[in-house]
Amino acid sequence: MIYIFEVYLIICVLFLAGKDADSYQLKDRQDNNLSAGRVKRWHRDGVTLFILYLLPLAAWHPALWWKVLVSAALVRLSLFDLAFNKWAGLSIHYLGGTAIFDKMAARIFGINGAVLKSSVFLALLIALNVLNFSL
Repeated sequence: MIYIFEVYLIICVLFLAGKDADSYQLKDRQDNNLSAGRVKRWHRDGVTLFILYLLPLAAWHPALWWKVLVSAALVRLSLFDLAFNKWAGLSIHYLGGTAIFDKMAARIFGINGAVLKSSVFLALLIALNVLNFSL
């Protein structure tokens, strides 16, 4: 059952990365009045969607809600940047420099440390699964 939840989280994170990449590609386009509004709304909407994606997992394991949050964070940290970069047409190694977490991660892993960051958090997720910590 653990792996079904994590596959669900992976699908959700990949969907959100794709939508964020679409938003990123729209930010420089001024071909219609809707583009700027969509870009501004996406970050708020993306966070809201991610929380909504987590609710069924938290409802399934109400006593273990903290494990849901840890698993979700590790899945997001290990996959989001790589998928976003690929779909946004950026270097797969680029970490970003606008979001607060991107700036902190760039200080730790370097501005071109997305693959290293993803590898570290994926290794941690795998280790926690082996130790039967995750969902």
